[in-house]
Amino acid sequence: MPLETETISSKLEEIKDKCLVIAFFEDKLKLNNEINKLDNSINNVINNSIKNKDFKAEKNEIKSFYINNKNLKYLTLLGLEKEKDFNLNKLMEIVSNLSRKLRSSDINSFTIDLNSFKNKKFNNEIYLEKITQAIILSLYQFNKFKTKDLDKIKTIKKVSIIIDNKNLKNSEKIVNEAIIYSEAVNKTRDLVNTPPNIATPEYVANDAIETAKRNNLKCTILDEKQIEKLGMGCMMAVARGSSNKPRIFILEYKGNGNEKPIVLVGKGITFDTGGLNIKPSSYLTTMKDDKAGACGIINILEACSKLKLKLNIVGIGALAENMISSSSYRPDDVLKSYSGLTVEVTNTDAEGRLVVADAISYSLKYKPKAIIDVATLTGASIVALGYFASPVVGNNQKLIDKIKIASEKSLEKIWQFPLWEEYNDLIKSDIADIKHLNEGIDAGVMVGGIFLKNFVDDIPWAHIDIGNTVWAKQEKSYTVKGATGFSVLLLLNLLKDWK
Repeated sequence: MPLETETISSKLEEIKDKCLVIAFFEDKLKLNNEINKLDNSINNVINNSIKNKDFKAEKNEIKSFYINNKNLKYLTLLGLEKEKDFNLNKLMEIVSNLSRKLRSSDINSFTIDLNSFKNKKFNNEIYLEKITQAIILSLYQFNKFKTKDLDKIKTIKKVSIIIDNKNLKNSEKIVNEAIIYSEAVNKTRDLVNTPPNIATPEYVANDAIETAKRNNLKCTILDEKQIEKLGMGCMMAVARGSSNKPRIFILEYKGNGNEKPIVLVGKGITFDTGGLNIKPSSYLTTMKDDKAGACGIINILEACSKLKLKLNIVGIGALAENMISSSSYRPDDVLKSYSGLTVEVTNTDAEGRLVVADAISYSLKYKPKAIIDVATLTGASIVALGYFASPVVGNNQKLIDKIKIASEKSLEKIWQFPLWEEYNDLIKSDIADIKHLNEGIDAGVMVGGIFLKNFVDDIPWAHIDIGNTVWAKQEKSYTVKGATGFSVLLLLNLLKDWK
């Protein structure tokens, strides 16, 4: 059952739920009239706790009281730290930790007082959006393949957020949009987490088909024969070693007549062994995440349809499996790309840029106003930025600046890397037009970008490398273990505010 999220306008003493949550700043530990009235009805547990310093409102501090009166079973006080140090990232982290804590305590519904989060830096609209997203994203669980002890899995079924109707007239719209954003992330997580023996290229393509049917999107699927006939030599080379044949999906959303579309391209390697340049065994266990770029594109297009954005958007996912067999492509092969450029292969584990290159070239037929590709392209992104921010490169500063603004709004961090001309020398080939990877480990993120730049012509283009942000080894803020869905919130914020 999906989590039900609603806004209500009600006095605190009238709330009927398993748990009521009230937040406090560390330097504003005072009760307003409404909280004080509630406190008087529950034996002054809040005032006494503050007075005795049992609750100090430090960051992530959670203090729960067993009330068990006719309306409430529990009251929870939530610490927000000092007001001057507070920001939206901390809000998301604190609400996420709270949501998981209540779930682990077997509380299946709770009400949260939005007014108790009031802060001079941010308006209530932003608070409502981020609190809704934090709750839905942090409570995500992937249990599709579990068969034992299902009755022991704890869930929260309903969350209510108390609002002041006088100050927040668009609350229903804000919450509905936050739900659409969050569901797009969680559906992406579901698809990325689905194991590779099930989530083959055909399976992911079928997901795109079903998504299109539900959302009035146009969907075109290219199979291996069509891909080969089109001359996509790079993509076919990567796919050749697998019995699971490649697919390309094209999803089209029309929200603005005949205006030129924005094209989103996603890498969809459903499992990556590295090919003949096989990965070390420790790197193989999460390689189902190599399809995350394409998976995100499917759910972004669905969200755009639900949001009724005034844009035309084309989403292209290049789906293949990079396996080892007698027909696998090799280092030293020379491939002819869809664009006509010839590419010398130097390492079969750099397969992502090959399938993305052909997909980008194919996207030019739509005469786009901009192209943005999302791909788990490099391990170098981890070396450069760790696990919390993704590199972005491109040929158009205005486009990248838009992505930066969307990053600030979505809280998904990106950092711009350069594409200086000096890097061009790193992919010069002696026998082909270019090679797809330089020898050594120099400038891995930039080399990937320089390679892809050869296939965009003069269209404004940006590349987001999610190789380091696609997967989480531990819970942090609203991120859970496993697939993160990174880039979905970022791109939805970009598209929603596109001008």
